[in-house]
Amino acid sequence: MLNGARIRILLAILVGSLANSKAVAQENPNRANWWGAVGLGGALPTSGGDAITNMAQLVFQKAPHQAAIRALVLHDLVSAADPGGTDEIAELGILYGQTRGIAGRSVTFAAGVSAVAFDACPRDHDPCSSLGVPLMVEAALSGRLIGLGVQAFANVNGIAPYAGAALFLQFGRLPGVSTTSKTVPRCDSSRDTAR
Repeated sequence: MLNGARIRILLAILVGSLANSKAVAQENPNRANWWGAVGLGGALPTSGGDAITNMAQLVFQKAPHQAAIRALVLHDLVSAADPGGTDEIAELGILYGQTRGIAGRSVTFAAGVSAVAFDACPRDHDPCSSLGVPLMVEAALSGRLIGLGVQAFANVNGIAPYAGAALFLQFGRLPGVSTTSKTVPRCDSSRDTAR
């Protein structure tokens, strides 16, 4: 279980790496990108068991900065066998981070603040909620309009921290590969042979 000291160390490392990171600009650093993403994955709530995760997010990026509104829903698989377990956990958060990448490949590190709701609280089995600190690392491959990626996430909150990963699809104006074509000089063999 994550105690207060470990949480502070984890947050200090994340914030320090974001502050000291020299993020590499995308193909066009002045271009603002926006997209939506949906994903499916798994998670491990500290209340026990495994969970299936649904993820959706809206992202705005202007390299190297990225802001996102993300929603996660964890469907606890243990609750079917144990009526006292946590049924569902829902998270709605705002994250800010930095992106490193080039030519359609990117890695993003982000943290933020979120509201977390529990269908059945681990302590008394009544609905409850908490503020949380969402942490996220994702890697993506993208073209101009569609992309595919994987996101590892965690949420540190006062009730039941959790972590997991999701595979996602991106749709929208992605950082992707540059749309400008570069002119390559042609070799004119007729001039070379005439000499």
